[in-house]
Amino acid sequence: MYIAIVQSNPTTGALRSNAEKALAVINELAALPYPPDLVVFPAYALTGANLKGLIYHDAFAAECMDVAKDFIVRAQLPTLIGTMIPRPLEDRFSFICEPEVLFCSNGKGGALGFVDVDNSWSSDRYASSIDIDLDGNVLTVILDDYPEPDDDFSHSEIVIMMLAKEYEGTSSLFTSSTQINYLRSLANQNHTWLLVANLVGSEDELVYDGASIVLDAYGSVKDSAEPFAEDTMTVNFDLSASRQTSRRSAKTTQQDSKTIKPLLPYEADWYALILSIRDYVVKNGFSDVVLGLSGGIDSALVAALAAEALGSEHVHGVLIPGPFTSDDSNSDAISLAHNLRIPTLTFSITELFSIFKESFAQAFNNEGTPIAQENLQARLRMMLLMYLANSNGWLLLNTSNKSEIAVGYFTLYGDAAGSFAPIGSLYKTDIYGLVDWRNNQQAVIPQSIVIKDPSAELQEGQRDSDSLPSYEVLDRILRLHIEDDFGIDQILETARQEPTQPQLDTELVRSVLEMVRKAEHKRRQTPLSPLLGTVDLCEERNWPITCGYSDHDRHLTPYSDIFDYLSGLYAAEDPSGFSIHEN
Repeated sequence: MYIAIVQSNPTTGALRSNAEKALAVINELAALPYPPDLVVFPAYALTGANLKGLIYHDAFAAECMDVAKDFIVRAQLPTLIGTMIPRPLEDRFSFICEPEVLFCSNGKGGALGFVDVDNSWSSDRYASSIDIDLDGNVLTVILDDYPEPDDDFSHSEIVIMMLAKEYEGTSSLFTSSTQINYLRSLANQNHTWLLVANLVGSEDELVYDGASIVLDAYGSVKDSAEPFAEDTMTVNFDLSASRQTSRRSAKTTQQDSKTIKPLLPYEADWYALILSIRDYVVKNGFSDVVLGLSGGIDSALVAALAAEALGSEHVHGVLIPGPFTSDDSNSDAISLAHNLRIPTLTFSITELFSIFKESFAQAFNNEGTPIAQENLQARLRMMLLMYLANSNGWLLLNTSNKSEIAVGYFTLYGDAAGSFAPIGSLYKTDIYGLVDWRNNQQAVIPQSIVIKDPSAELQEGQRDSDSLPSYEVLDRILRLHIEDDFGIDQILETARQEPTQPQLDTELVRSVLEMVRKAEHKRRQTPLSPLLGTVDLCEERNWPITCGYSDHDRHLTPYSDIFDYLSGLYAAEDPSGFSIHEN
């Protein structure tokens, strides 16, 4: 059986253009001297993924049905494609759209049955896999899920996994040894071919990594698609060998037909960010972006990412020196722009800053507090960037990182502004790691930017270290607090278990956690960032803005102390005066 796997990049909600794009690929395959017997697309290939509230919108449900009917009629080859199908909500004259697979052949077809449109199933029952018969061969389809360890597919010639798997680091890629070994085991255990069609592309904060793969019944890799890129691969599935013989014989992995080179962590993050920037900009109708070039490492990294994602001519760097901007910062920004070949503009805010302070002093008899003057500079810079963006139809990229966002080390309506924050989910220490990886490929970010002390340059001689601990220490605390959801006691205990690392001071940890808590209202106004498997500071952490909770050291060092502490809430005997009864 000859099968084509189309690793597609749809636009969320753009059903008709997604369908036309998919049909164009099918038409090209149909025109080949030997067209495929089957074309397989990933989950959500017609609708796009990350649909959020659209799944409750009845007009969107109707659009899903219109496009599905048209697609079935027009597909020239037998096709499996992921979409959404509306299911009636009980006791309501409304619908909810749920993931489904269309199977079409010779102008006919329909939904496979992952969605129970009649609401006939009990709430705890669903179709985890569905078998279809194609030319006498049994194919098992699994939609946007992984098989359970005890699932039996030995009756199937090919197991087809149609996925929309998000990128969550290199271990989540199908190019990683962990994932490949899992797939080898699944194919070998069931003595069946395995086809994984994974979505690629980016929608808002999510990145889908692709890297679709095919393994034979021995667990050998026959072919794989490129990660983070659209791709189409055709594979000949040799099903002629006796299934009965293969099932009786012991299976050992044969030589892979294609050698897969795993991506390194920063390498994979780089490609994920490139894809995220390109899709966010292009899918939202823009061609060019603008960003401020401060001569610091954050803006340098964003500029390098954007130049590779969109092309240097579509990235506009703006130097906005102020009264405390050093000559080195200006020269570093110019050197960076030269290396990346991006056009630049220069606007000084020094005069604007002076005029504002003078006007304020005339009205209020003072020039404002030092913090107000610092924030004013950031807001003047953003005003100029937004003016340029509006005047030219450019999209403004934010250059903040997760460490700064977490502790509120940014200015609302200043450097917090922007349409998209490419590195907003990267801790500062990861910024340096990503820059080092990129410069090892080609030195585009000047070393003078990499080695300088981080500074917002909003006061004379200002350094980030004046307000924050070193980023190595800060990020260590933030990762434990945000990614692991640890409080002070757990952070301190974890640090004690790492004797090779500097020990953490209780007051330092408490102060960092307080900064995180107090910055909640500021974070809610920051632009969208690609997550790359990390915790979303607004959606997942999701602490209340108006919040009086403040953590402190309870001296509960081992985790067992926490359980002992909890058990003390429950009385061994009924309190005097009333009885407790369990119903």
